[in-house]
Amino acid sequence: MPSFASLLSTAALVALAQGHAVFLNAQGETGSPASRGFQVSLDIARNCTSINPCQQDTTIIRDNEIKNNVVNECGRTELTGNIDIGENTENALAAKQVTQVKAGSKVSVTVHQVNADGAGPYTCDLIEAGNNGVISQNLTVLDNIPGVNGFSQARTQQFNITVVMPQNFSCSGSSAGNVCTVRCRNNALAGPFGGCFPVQQTDTAAKVNTAAGVDTNISTEAVLKQVKDDQADFPAAVAANQQAGSREGLAAAKKVDDILNANGATLVSLAAPTQTVSVLLGGNPAAVPTATATPAVGGGAGAGRGGNNNNNGGQGRGQQGGNNGQGRGQQGGNNGQGRGQQAGNAGARNAGPSRRRHLSQAEMRGAY
Repeated sequence: MPSFASLLSTAALVALAQGHAVFLNAQGETGSPASRGFQVSLDIARNCTSINPCQQDTTIIRDNEIKNNVVNECGRTELTGNIDIGENTENALAAKQVTQVKAGSKVSVTVHQVNADGAGPYTCDLIEAGNNGVISQNLTVLDNIPGVNGFSQARTQQFNITVVMPQNFSCSGSSAGNVCTVRCRNNALAGPFGGCFPVQQTDTAAKVNTAAGVDTNISTEAVLKQVKDDQADFPAAVAANQQAGSREGLAAAKKVDDILNANGATLVSLAAPTQTVSVLLGGNPAAVPTATATPAVGGGAGAGRGGNNNNNGGQGRGQQGGNNGQGRGQQGGNNGQGRGQQAGNAGARNAGPSRRRHLSQAEMRGAY
């Protein structure tokens, strides 16, 4: 998880990022809804070039920040910091703002160039699992934005680029089980600047994930490095969290929300379903979620964020509880089996819809 401490330590770098472009719209198959760049606000002015407010929702995507666990693969904005891919994807699905694609689809992307170093050329790649940190393949970009090394004389101008989906890919991310993340960025030294947006694949069956089927072959070295980094960051992260939750911090955040929602743009919240995972008691589990049960009360965006935070722990508790319960069931009969089912299901309920990033892009590539 990108830490508050790391974000605070790069505050000076944020001030130096004085270019930018914003991904306003991404249209895939005809008749499908359009996507928008993660964390892009329709209420921020597009007729100016100043750092504040005109550049506040542009996305900065730097490999070193990803490697050092400051941000996820989609980077950050100056206004809201790290972009949580899983949360933004679920919000887009709830708002019906995820464009649809299939093999070979051409996605028309509208990019607003704020000032000089929001120019082209842009390159794009694909995270087929949505937010697992693995860049699976590069994408073809047609009709690129004019520019060299991310520079041109254009300002407050919109361009359309075309991103071509590959012939062979398989989207498996999000609660829908068929959403990919497309990431694009230029090569400006003050950036790179760019954006991410979700696409929903329609020519493949949606994936139903199981805990046992998730590839988690992470190296010991990578795990130990993450523990060391998190321990070093923890004190400052706690202080930053306390400051954000202070009266002054909450008041400042509310003022920003009020401005960004001035035109009535509000987050769409949907109750997440509660699923029951079927397991084979006394044998190897076939943990496939079954029919929807009672919808969770008070779901939506808040539940999504909680799920992200607790995903790994919830899966672990579900597996351990299920296995322990099976063992008791073999020794103690039906009562033990019942306990195993309950413990396994409790763990499954704690599992969030998306994995939260803990390792660098390079480490994740090597692990998967």
